[in-house]
Amino acid sequence: MNTVRLNLQVISLDGRSLQVQDVDVVIVRRKEQRFEQGSEVAIFPLHAPTLIRVPVAPLRYQKGGRTEYLVAGGGFVEVKGNQVLVVTPRFEEISPDEPHPSKKAKHRAAQWMREQTEFRKEIVGYLL
Repeated sequence: MNTVRLNLQVISLDGRSLQVQDVDVVIVRRKEQRFEQGSEVAIFPLHAPTLIRVPVAPLRYQKGGRTEYLVAGGGFVEVKGNQVLVVTPRFEEISPDEPHPSKKAKHRAAQWMREQTEFRKEIVGYLL
């Protein structure tokens, strides 16, 4: 039996990349202006072509029954065929050996959001 799987590729502006094949599902949070938190989108094989804007947030995927976590620094997710492409300014893989990888991913995303807010306050002429 030949089952269809996803290929996940993450590319950052600094040239780092990650490629994972045979992924069962990719779950991302989408950025919506109406809602501060946004909502999550689960991308399964044979998903319709989609372009999703993502905030600074954890991203997870399942492969072989294991859930792996990443933190994306915002950006876009493009789904085309069984290819999932994440383009982000920066990302970080959370070690599977971490005792609580989901908490670590949320903590890192919150840290990046604080850094982003502090940077914006330093910009000359920035109005809140």
